[in-house]
Amino acid sequence: MKSAMRVAWGVLVFCLGLNGASAQVQVRTRLVNQNLEVFFLKDFDITRPASGPPIFFLDLINNDEVPHRVILRLRVESQRHGELSRGRTDEFLVRPGPPLTLSNRELFANAGPYRLVEYSINDDAVNQLVNSIMATGKLPSDVYSFDIVVETVRTGSVDQDRFDIRVSNPQKLDLLFPGRSAAGNFKDCPPIFTHLPQFRWESEMRRFRVVIAEVRPGDDPESALAQEPRFVKFFVIGGRDLGEKLQTIREEVVPLAGPSFQYPPSGEVLTFRPGRTYVWRVEGIVETSSGPITTQSEIYCFRLARLDNMRGRAREFEFLLRNILGADYDKLFGDGGELEEYTPTRLMLNGEPVTLGQLMRRMHKLSAQYKGYRIE
Repeated sequence: MKSAMRVAWGVLVFCLGLNGASAQVQVRTRLVNQNLEVFFLKDFDITRPASGPPIFFLDLINNDEVPHRVILRLRVESQRHGELSRGRTDEFLVRPGPPLTLSNRELFANAGPYRLVEYSINDDAVNQLVNSIMATGKLPSDVYSFDIVVETVRTGSVDQDRFDIRVSNPQKLDLLFPGRSAAGNFKDCPPIFTHLPQFRWESEMRRFRVVIAEVRPGDDPESALAQEPRFVKFFVIGGRDLGEKLQTIREEVVPLAGPSFQYPPSGEVLTFRPGRTYVWRVEGIVETSSGPITTQSEIYCFRLARLDNMRGRAREFEFLLRNILGADYDKLFGDGGELEEYTPTRLMLNGEPVTLGQLMRRMHKLSAQYKGYRIE
């Protein structure tokens, strides 16, 4: 057990940090991927850790004019379990001039001057972690902290820093509105009453690719999404820079505050037309130790209602309230909701009567400002 976990925690040293200006020997790290959200156990061979792909590169920089022998010390802890492991290398030489570059392969090769000669684990803490790792094949969600000290043997000077990594393992990706699952007959796709709908989904992920297309005769949901013209856009939650760092994206990335957007976010070739049926899907993109992976939502379908054939005001009220309330609509009017079997008869906005047309024109702004509901 100790041998296996020594390798497992060793590979995670890629989160070591910065440097101190006064040390004779400084350390800098270059990560292969700085945006990891999932770390798979399969990405290194427990029996031959040096044969696995590089996870990080470690540059040791000698700022002096003479060679120095150094020792590298490591400590790993998690927010949930406390200290997990600690260890050190034997003394090794760092010469002046170009940096000495090491990867996880050199540190965990069990041979050579840079290997970890001492490594111990906290059995109680690690044993709590092992079951989850072996059951899922990846590190569980947590904040993992890494402390490293590089000590120059002759002078005793040190370079040290602390670095945290947040493993989130995002999985959830559920569509909310508009439409419903396209697994059945296209004739059952629900109508919407605006050509500028608010697309909404739920997810813990941060990078998305959204595809929307019109259904043509003979199409199934997959073939409809694959044909042109169609709407294809990359979105990122949390800032445009997250999208720019994503290796798989080579197109413009649109930043979002949350998992929803008003259609269209800019001029698009796909125009919704009354009486036509449309399908859409969201793909979540997650950075892992094996590279980016894509998770697909199910496909939703909807049709744009013909305005001269709307089936009563109740359907209009439902459409508007779903757009504004989002998931709260079913909490209120669905099974077991406080307003189950109630049908709205009039609408008030800021204490004044408002028409459906007025709400339609202001729906996007109202949806963006919605914070919650109160029943009076």
